[in-house]
Amino acid sequence: MSIASIRAAACGWGLALLALPVPAQVTATPDPVGDALRYLLPLGALGIAAYRDDMEGVKQMALSLVVAQGTTTVLKHAVNSPRPDGTGQGFPSGHTSAAFTSAGFMHERYGLGQAVPFYVLATVTAWERVHHDHHFTKDVIGGAAIGLGSSFSFTSPLAPQDAVAVRIRKDGLRISYSHPW
Repeated sequence: MSIASIRAAACGWGLALLALPVPAQVTATPDPVGDALRYLLPLGALGIAAYRDDMEGVKQMALSLVVAQGTTTVLKHAVNSPRPDGTGQGFPSGHTSAAFTSAGFMHERYGLGQAVPFYVLATVTAWERVHHDHHFTKDVIGGAAIGLGSSFSFTSPLAPQDAVAVRIRKDGLRISYSHPW
């Protein structure tokens, strides 16, 4: 084999290597909104339960959050999937898990009407994590599923209470009483 043929082969292999796809690595950007909502949504759900003097709800939210975050942490270490920036432990998203635990708790405990703002902000959290290259879409979907699964597993609806309503009208007084059966 001549030196010219070795050089030609080396150049050929070099060009072939240059043509191989190189995985794109992006740099994650700061995510102050997602970082804040990770803590504000659980604190908000706990605060609402405490304000309503619903200590059973406080316990259920706390348990749901501990289970969701524990599950998320175990899976992060077991799966160790890459993030868009090339670092590890991308699946599942812990921020999204915490946010959707809060939304699921509000939904299950107090009804969908009370949960809508939490669902909107939890979705913003998930979007922020993907938009700022901290997670892939599958990571935030996994985090949301864990959060919702935990809150729906450990939260019971608040029992409806007896209610009395008094309305003053031009033609008299109206008093109504309702009792859930």
